[in-house]
Amino acid sequence: TNDKVVQRKIDLIAKLADCGLVDAVDITDGSRGIPLFPPGDFIHLVRERLGWTAATGDKLELIPHFTGRDLNVMGIQGRLVGYHANRIHNVLFVTGDPPKMSPSYPRSTAVFDLDSVAMIRLTHSCLNAGVDFGGVALGKQEDPRTHFTMGSGVELEAQDMKRELARLQQKIDHGVDYIMTQPAFGPEPLVALEKFRDQTACIIGVMVLSNYEHAQRMANVPGVVIPDSLLQRFGAYPQVADQAKLGLEFAAEQIRGLVNEGWAGVYLMATAAGDGVFDVLRSGLGK
Repeated sequence: TNDKVVQRKIDLIAKLADCGLVDAVDITDGSRGIPLFPPGDFIHLVRERLGWTAATGDKLELIPHFTGRDLNVMGIQGRLVGYHANRIHNVLFVTGDPPKMSPSYPRSTAVFDLDSVAMIRLTHSCLNAGVDFGGVALGKQEDPRTHFTMGSGVELEAQDMKRELARLQQKIDHGVDYIMTQPAFGPEPLVALEKFRDQTACIIGVMVLSNYEHAQRMANVPGVVIPDSLLQRFGAYPQVADQAKLGLEFAAEQIRGLVNEGWAGVYLMATAAGDGVFDVLRSGLGK
C-alpha cells in the first residue's frame, strides 16, 4: 500500500493509455498466493486519479483477474454483480494459487467453491442470461442481464497437457471469449493451441526476461519452459545491462513472429522492464 509504488503503477497505466500501442491492462488477484491490493479496488483508484468517469469512459480496458480461492459461491456472485455495477465488465477467471503464507502470518483457508471453468459457466449461463446462480431473475427490469466479457488462462507446457487442454475445451464450450496463455519462449508450445484458434481468441503471453538470473529463475517455474539455447544466449553476456538489452530484443522478436502468424493478440509480461516495454511494443508491432 506504499502510495509511491501505487502511483508509479498508475502513472505507467496512464502512459500505456496514451501510447496508442495497448488495448488493455490486466490486474492480478493475489498472484503467487500472497495478499495483494484487490484488483477491483485498484481499478477504482486508477479511475479516480486519472479522471476516468462513466461520462469519459476509460482510455484502455482494465481487466481484473478473478480467482475462486478467496470467496464462496455467494461471495463470487456478489462481487461479480458489484463489478458490473461499477463498470467492470471484462473479467479474467483463474482458479488461483493456494495461499502461501509465511510462518508469521495468520492461517488463511482457501475456499475454491468454484474453479475457473465453473465461474465461466455460471457467469455465461446465469448472470449474462439475467438470472442469479440459483436461476432467479437478477431484477424486475425489462433486461436484467449482465454483459461480462470473460477471459481465462491456459498453461502451454503444463505437466498434464491432456487435462489442461480438456479444461480449455470446457472453458470454450461454456462461453469464454478469449484465452491468455502463460509465457511461451518459442513456437513449439503453440502447436497445442492450433486446433482452438477458430473457437476463441488466443492471446499469447510474451515475458520480458530482465537478465540471466531472471531467465534461470523462470526456468524453474512449473509450466514455464525456457529453451537451453535462450539461456545460453543470456549466459554469453557477462554484463547485466547487456542481458537486459537481450531480454527486450528477444521479446520484440517474439511479438513480430506472433503478429506474422496471425494470433489474436499478444499479452506482454514486463513487470521489471519499466519504460523498456514501450520500445518492445514499438519494435514488435512495427509502430
